[in-house]
Amino acid sequence: MIDSLVLGPPQYWGLTFVFSLLLLIAAVLLWVLGRLVDAPGPRLWGAAAVIVFAGMVLAGSQMQGTLPWQRGLYVLGDALLVLGIGLIGEGLRRFCGRRPSLAWVAILVAAQGALGLALEVTGQPLANSVATSVLITGLWLWIAWIAIRHTRRGFHGLFVGLMLCAIVEAAGWAWRGGILAAAGAGDPSAVIAYANAVLVAFAFVSTGALVLLYVLLVNFRLAEQLRAKAVRDPLTGALNRRGFEECTGRLASLSAELGQSVAVLMLDVDHFKQVNDEHGHHAGDLVLKALAQLVQRAKRETDVFARLGGEEFCLVLPGTDVPGARVFADRLRRSFETLEIDTGRSFLSCTMSVGVAYASATALRQGQVDVLDLLHQADEALYEAKRAGRNRVRFYASPDVVSSRLDSRLFASSSVFDTMGNGTRSRG
Repeated sequence: MIDSLVLGPPQYWGLTFVFSLLLLIAAVLLWVLGRLVDAPGPRLWGAAAVIVFAGMVLAGSQMQGTLPWQRGLYVLGDALLVLGIGLIGEGLRRFCGRRPSLAWVAILVAAQGALGLALEVTGQPLANSVATSVLITGLWLWIAWIAIRHTRRGFHGLFVGLMLCAIVEAAGWAWRGGILAAAGAGDPSAVIAYANAVLVAFAFVSTGALVLLYVLLVNFRLAEQLRAKAVRDPLTGALNRRGFEECTGRLASLSAELGQSVAVLMLDVDHFKQVNDEHGHHAGDLVLKALAQLVQRAKRETDVFARLGGEEFCLVLPGTDVPGARVFADRLRRSFETLEIDTGRSFLSCTMSVGVAYASATALRQGQVDVLDLLHQADEALYEAKRAGRNRVRFYASPDVVSSRLDSRLFASSSVFDTMGNGTRSRG
């Protein structure tokens, strides 16, 4: 029956040659992309493509061999296939942010190799190929599960495509296993050649799409990282002014819709020029990084933190009332005051001043104030905190702040009100 089948060794090697070129091109491409993008996974995919290529060539070259050493090489080729496909799945896990775990891949490869040798020694080459097919089918289904489980906003189509490609790969291996299991008596090498040719036909289609999807996935991640660098301060990791304006515009609208108040804090390191002059700019950078790390630990996920220039930082707190803003600002100030910053030669302590502006949900909804206004008001309050002696918190005395029960001694002393009820500051 096998003699009447169209697919056999010649067809297998023809498909294998083209498929090998595809794998090598994929390996080089993924390796290059892995050097460009700051994300685990692509390099592992490139290494996996090389390993799968080696396993496929090694197993394919010995599939018709009958000598013990030839069957041993065939088992080694299958083990490399299992290793390569396992690394594809592990690379996808890492790309999706999961912790690395290669131990299970090593255990799986060792188990497959031991089982394959045992079946070959006992004269069951078809059973060995069936077992390998079942194992790799399971691996591809696991990769499909990873893809659909870790899909994320903006990447849905790519992850669904990865899932479908993995399912096609699994179908190819399952078909191969079915052909081998149903073969019964006959020439094992001819059956394996036919089954492998069917498998390569499936793999050629799905792998081409799979490589394209992986390249698109890496490109999307690279674009994300480039955008993140464009909106973040490289020293502190806080948003820069561009990122701050993008986030706060959406945040103000959302807060108004949800009926939330907003507090804005301006933070400034006291005597920062003196720190640079006496300890060097490296020490100044360490101070700024220490302050940024302190704020990052203290803030909520919904808060917006930005470095607006020099030693000035801004923090926007949605859904925060006046007492809450006061407690948070003073806690930050006290924590920074007690912080000892290791400059490599000595320990340095600094203080900071904080200016706070606040607007109720009503004021935001009625358009009486926006985040840009609050930013200017918080800057005015910061100026007053500096003038009052530094290392303190001052509130801009807007109508919303004055109507609260905040101690008036915390108001910015030079804030007055115009006839429209908007806070203005006299610099005289």
